[in-house]
Amino acid sequence: MDGNFLLKKNIDRSLFNRGFAIPVKVQEILSLHLSGGELRHGEKRSIKIILNGETFNATLTSVNFDLKKFPAHRDIWQIIYSQNSPIADAVRKIFASSAKNLQNNLPLNEQEYFVLYATDLQDTFYFEPILNREILLPDRNELFVENILELPNLTDVETALIEQYRLTKIRKLNRSIGDRLKELYDFRCQICGQNIGANYNANVVECHHIDYFIDSLNNDADNLLIVCPNHHRIIHAANPTFDRKRKFYRYRNGYEEILQINKHL
Repeated sequence: MDGNFLLKKNIDRSLFNRGFAIPVKVQEILSLHLSGGELRHGEKRSIKIILNGETFNATLTSVNFDLKKFPAHRDIWQIIYSQNSPIADAVRKIFASSAKNLQNNLPLNEQEYFVLYATDLQDTFYFEPILNREILLPDRNELFVENILELPNLTDVETALIEQYRLTKIRKLNRSIGDRLKELYDFRCQICGQNIGANYNANVVECHHIDYFIDSLNNDADNLLIVCPNHHRIIHAANPTFDRKRKFYRYRNGYEEILQINKHL
């Protein structure tokens, strides 16, 4: 499942009543998992959603807006279902806490979201809830938590540690997004541009959260940098400020380090 990540979305009112939108940047990847390929403008197709071991019916639709009136507008895709459908009822039960607090501005560690994965079956997608009780982080050591997220294979001891920090689902999501970014950069550090493991036939890069995960709980690609272990530890030791607009780190001593490679920020 890790290699078929499609999107992550915070819970909102639409999810309980109608469905959710598919971002334009996800449409091409999602199309690879449709038996009929990419949707035509205004087309609707039946799909299946697996949620908590049950399979539900839903509709993938391309909104039929007037192309003559909006010729430059990209197609809008949505996964939709009715308010009284079994999947809507299941979603409301799973996210009962969020349903009660939609009017409140909840802190990050109380917000909930879901992750959508493609499966090995075409037209069938896996909907994974991420509940707030699963993303509480009692430890404040960001580098330690990031190292847990990176673990490729868990021993029994490490599994217990993962359960203690309640990061099992987050870890799966992190590896899915992070592995794609590592491949995008050919296992080179975005800061120094080097593939330090190349001479040893080893892929040695790590994912760093620009806004620390323990504070932001943001695991999206736009919050991840691919860095070598040296730069990863320097960042956490020196705690520089990242300028998102100009794409560089500014250290407390005034030293600035510009990203040598950037393909996704």
